[in-house]
Amino acid sequence: MAMQQHLYIREHHRHPITALGYHAARRECLTGFEDGVIKWWDMDNGRMSLCTKEHAGRVTQFLSWIQARLLFSASNDSSVIVWAPGGTVLDRIQLGYPIFTLAISLARHLLLCGSKGRLVAFPLDERRESGHAVNLSQGFSDQTHTDIVSCIACLDNNIYTAGYDKRLLIFDTYQSPSRKGLTTKHCISHAHKAAITHLLLVRQQETTRMLSGSFDQTVGIWSQDGQLIHRLGPFTSNITALCYVATVGIVWIASGTSQPTLYEPQSGEIVSQFISTFRGQQIEGLVLQQLLSLPDSRHVIGSAKPQQMLVWRYSELGCLIVLPCKHPVECLAYAKKEPILLFSGDSSGVLQKWERSYVSPFIYSMESFHISGANLERRGPFAQQVEKSCKGEPQLRPRSPLKWGKASSRHQSGYSPFRTTAKDTHKENIGFVRAVFAEELDILVVSATNGNIYLWEFESFIPDTKSPGQDQDSRTPAPPCAQDEMVQDPSSKCVAGFACRTVLCGHTGMVTALTLAGTDTTICFPYLLSGGWDGRLCLWDLQNHSLQNEFSSIPGNNGPILDMAYSPKRREFALSFSTGRIFICAFNPHCINLVLLAELGHQASAVALVWHPLEDKWVSGSEDGSIHLWSEDGGCCLKDLKAPRGITCLCIDQANGCIVAGVHDTIRVYDPNSGVQVQSHTGHQDSIKGVIHVPEMEQYVSVSLDGTVCMWKAYHQGD
Repeated sequence: MAMQQHLYIREHHRHPITALGYHAARRECLTGFEDGVIKWWDMDNGRMSLCTKEHAGRVTQFLSWIQARLLFSASNDSSVIVWAPGGTVLDRIQLGYPIFTLAISLARHLLLCGSKGRLVAFPLDERRESGHAVNLSQGFSDQTHTDIVSCIACLDNNIYTAGYDKRLLIFDTYQSPSRKGLTTKHCISHAHKAAITHLLLVRQQETTRMLSGSFDQTVGIWSQDGQLIHRLGPFTSNITALCYVATVGIVWIASGTSQPTLYEPQSGEIVSQFISTFRGQQIEGLVLQQLLSLPDSRHVIGSAKPQQMLVWRYSELGCLIVLPCKHPVECLAYAKKEPILLFSGDSSGVLQKWERSYVSPFIYSMESFHISGANLERRGPFAQQVEKSCKGEPQLRPRSPLKWGKASSRHQSGYSPFRTTAKDTHKENIGFVRAVFAEELDILVVSATNGNIYLWEFESFIPDTKSPGQDQDSRTPAPPCAQDEMVQDPSSKCVAGFACRTVLCGHTGMVTALTLAGTDTTICFPYLLSGGWDGRLCLWDLQNHSLQNEFSSIPGNNGPILDMAYSPKRREFALSFSTGRIFICAFNPHCINLVLLAELGHQASAVALVWHPLEDKWVSGSEDGSIHLWSEDGGCCLKDLKAPRGITCLCIDQANGCIVAGVHDTIRVYDPNSGVQVQSHTGHQDSIKGVIHVPEMEQYVSVSLDGTVCMWKAYHQGD
């Protein structure tokens, strides 16, 4: 559900593009040029279907009259041409003065023309009873503007105009038996400090906003009755285009750069950093000039210097939101309690906590947590080998295992969605590899390249309530905490922190496999199984933060453990190796020896492994691109799927049971019964290291070595 670049056309016409349009009847886009030439383009293949020259001067505006299946084109040669669906001239209207902009008021059935110091209205005449497509004899005008009327917009009975005289006007029409005219309802004499070049009406379910762009490099946000709400900018250059893409609810603002600024009217925030449309599509030397969102909102067309044309198209499979990180992202987990939190760990040893804004689905706040010196408790047989400890900076919002605290305001002046409370602390030279979240215990488990497993927990405390007369030295030190730098609530009775105070030291090499397990599936999963490059398999008691067992009876020389999965139904777990072998074992936290139940395998390294809770099957993926579905007891391979490239990660769609696979830089969704690929998502620029399904948001979330966390629309049968 995103706009993606569809066409890039290098125009070889010797004159610049001065207007963009769309003929709804032909479903073609148009470019008008400074010399009066008009070209018609097929939006599917980018081929030119027609080239005409009917204007003697610059083409200034195109306007599609959808109801009549006609198209108007205006020029500074004082003419307005009406085009038939076949691309032929139906009517030529000579007005005697240059026309700079056009609009149709459907409520008043008027064609509106903007000229220098004049707004002219003509009744539409679809049947051409007056001899033209508009009734010229019944036209009327207003001359409140003192310079070029550069833009017109219509909403219900209101007509909005703006011009080079810096004025923003709101008109209504009146009609009597003897006279028709325009009446000024509201006049803003100095809406901008320079000429106003663009006007855009954004109508949403609850509100209607008007946006104005100007040579003063700002965008004004106005209510529909002309009250200034906010002003965006200054931008890097003059505002050259404004367009609203209704399908995604975003305004594109062009201001002399290669990519537009993306603004969401609902939240009033710039959301460019969260939208993937222009990510990785920088074209050297390109300067975006004009933008036009087509009536069906599935396409946006644009022109750019020097002499280029671009078309973007809406895609159901496009990236919904992209969260940029500074380093390659290796692992991903999420917490289900509201508000849903995403956790990503990168190759530099930084953990990010992402929380969606309550005012906009496009905005996420991020906090970073680093490995730093702190009071850390080390658990495990190799605890003495750990010379450094770790601690995360506190979070901004309180959380307990049962209930989230009251949301704090994040949209006050000066707020940045990437504001971080983490200090630039000394970090170990490590990277995070795997992450899982123990929902029942509120513990985030993250493994690292140095062999350690870090436990991050939400902690809360009640502030000290001793009387001022008590000895300060007798107080018990409280856990570290921090309040939101932007919002401090003095009435708060407790503060929560997100901190790492425990490291599990049971491995001598990188920990590449983690899975949660439990003896009673109706209660919780208090145990953690871990494996890594050292070939060790460890069992941890998460409630007590202690090593429960280290299994040493793994048969054969299998190389590093790459992944693990747990079956709550069977109380069994499986582990996969770099040799391609997969073992299914019984889970008993009190049994010292490993009980092997079945052996499976791939011909290449088995890099990904999951339990399918809806099909009661084991699913494994290999670096040779094979995906195997195994019987519940692991006795046989029921289905063998083949991806075009190596599998990097797997997850199960909890709603429909589809297998979601990271295949290098592409997410591919397979139906487990037919084995057919039913959906794919492209947009990552490097290998995908983790993918999860978040059913609460109906989205897939993926992380990649390209340094991004991306969100995609989950597959729905029948889409």
